Amino acid sequence: MNKLHPLVWAAGFFSIIPVPPLVEVEPVQARRALAWLPTLGLLIGILAGIVGAVVALVSQAQLLAAALAVVAMQGLVGAMHLDGLADTADGLAALGSRKDGRDTPRALEIMRQPDVGAIGVVTIVATLLLQTSALASSPDAASLLVLVTIGGFLGRATVLSASRRGVPSARPGGFGALFADTSSPAIVGAHYCTAALLAGGCGWWLAGLPGALGLISAAIIAVSAAELWTRRLVRVFGGVTGDVFGALVEVTTTIWLVSAAIVLAAP
Repeated sequence: MNKLHPLVWAAGFFSIIPVPPLVEVEPVQARRALAWLPTLGLLIGILAGIVGAVVALVSQAQLLAAALAVVAMQGLVGAMHLDGLADTADGLAALGSRKDGRDTPRALEIMRQPDVGAIGVVTIVATLLLQTSALASSPDAASLLVLVTIGGFLGRATVLSASRRGVPSARPGGFGALFADTSSPAIVGAHYCTAALLAGGCGWWLAGLPGALGLISAAIIAVSAAELWTRRLVRVFGGVTGDVFGALVEVTTTIWLVSAAIVLAAP
């Protein structure tokens, strides 16, 4: 089992793609799997983007194509990142209520519960609406494919940053603790540079120099927002959790899609 490629481990941890059972996970294996998470996201983005692009080409129904691309993205990961986003939103809502007993330990306990609160539901709905609307506003099938593909990569690259060395886990044990405090600055920087190259190259292909500069700017906006939000979550929760990782994927992806769609739709 230890001879499995780290990408297979990443697929087992972060998607519903069938892989051999993962047992007796060692820290070094978790670290290697995490390093391949953005690549997994790229592949998921390509598959979901192809679904949307084909529908857009065949039917000329951009809204339907956008919705199916979003469904494909969520289907390939079992909506696990949306679940993390909802739990994180519920935890923040608990802390923000300022009721007696609503401290950080209680917020983390709420995040671990299987049910989803009203804030979590609203957050999921808003996220899916924004993602679908952004993709529906993309001018053509090629743009939709590019947005979904880069979104899959970029959203997961921010997880590497949130799991960088020096960022603690919010609780001992659990899924988040398996990956917290593992990523080196070099790995994080390499993936962010790759994201910039992808955005620039695809932007050039779609719209020349203005497209390249625009999509690079959109990537910078998404990453900057993710970094700021990571700091906020680490401060209020005392570290990262698996839910925080999932929330980062969805928030970064959404900000990227919205920013990139605005850039591509600009005259």
